Amino acid sequence: RKRTLVSRIDGNVLVLPSCYNFRYLLCLFPVTHAISSVLLRESKLSLEQVNALVPGKFHKTFENVIECWPEAAIFCSALLPFKSLPALIHAFENYIERLPSESKLKILRLYPDLAGKLLDSKELSTDSSIEHNSAGLDNLAAEDKAKLNEYNERYKAQFGFPFIVCVREASKFETILRSVTERINNSIDQELEIAVGEVKKICRLRILQLVCDV
Repeated sequence: RKRTLVSRIDGNVLVLPSCYNFRYLLCLFPVTHAISSVLLRESKLSLEQVNALVPGKFHKTFENVIECWPEAAIFCSALLPFKSLPALIHAFENYIERLPSESKLKILRLYPDLAGKLLDSKELSTDSSIEHNSAGLDNLAAEDKAKLNEYNERYKAQFGFPFIVCVREASKFETILRSVTERINNSIDQELEIAVGEVKKICRLRILQLVCDV
């Protein structure tokens, strides 16, 4: 379910299909932190605007807060309107928590390997691209990339789903590598719980990239 980053180029005008792509371009073409913060804030929706969205627009806006799992947005749109931003976030977290184990596993398997093949082939979703960039995973030394890829493969072979961590919180390669080397020793039940928790963290931060925290 790869997303198109740019729909077309008309002369010198870049036509973008969504606000996600605007954020992605800020990663590709950095401006000063102050300017970037203002631009991102201006591109966010208010809670009032979220509550005014028709279901189809709500689905499109929040379709990837859980990686490649638009069913969550479809479910949560039925809960409109939301009293607060925390209530909106809780709706998605509660949706994840109440899923049967089989569905949770399906979700976990939709997340990309960190610094893996989808990054190399530029097939990550826009959200995942931004998250990779934020932790410098798109610019690893060859030795570090090989080491992380090795642990990714070992982890998947052991648990049946990719290693998932909220890289915005981990923020550094060393922290991510330490996490996978520690977690690979866990039981399958422990890792299922931890991985679902990381999905919730990622979901929360993706929502905060879309909606003003006011």
